[in-house]
Amino acid sequence: MNVHVNQTQYPMKVIHFEIPAQDPERLRKFYDKIFNWKFSQWQDVGFWVALTGQPSEFGIDGGIIDVRELDIPLCSVIEVTDIDDTMSKIRQKGGRITVPKFFVKGAGYLAYFKDPDNNIFGLRQVDPNA
Repeated sequence: MNVHVNQTQYPMKVIHFEIPAQDPERLRKFYDKIFNWKFSQWQDVGFWVALTGQPSEFGIDGGIIDVRELDIPLCSVIEVTDIDDTMSKIRQKGGRITVPKFFVKGAGYLAYFKDPDNNIFGLRQVDPNA
């Protein structure tokens, strides 16, 4: 069960990483053979969820994204409770929104930004109706 709290009270958590791929099948095999990660395609889009360990183990899972789906560099995604408010704060503090908010059925709202040092991160706001 996801419990969402006021962003001003608690830090926002990195929830997963995204690895861009020119050839998703090749990268899936690479990470499976080296780290034993297990992949499953999410819906019918160019994104494969990577299970990187047991749920009880410390760490995060991630995925491989086909650059034809979304051409971004390797990044981590942060879950937020209010994506619009978070994007406003990013702009106010010198960051830049690189991919505006968009809706993904089954996931919610996503957006991507660069911090003042040009590091890219994703944002995700869960939508219970997604």
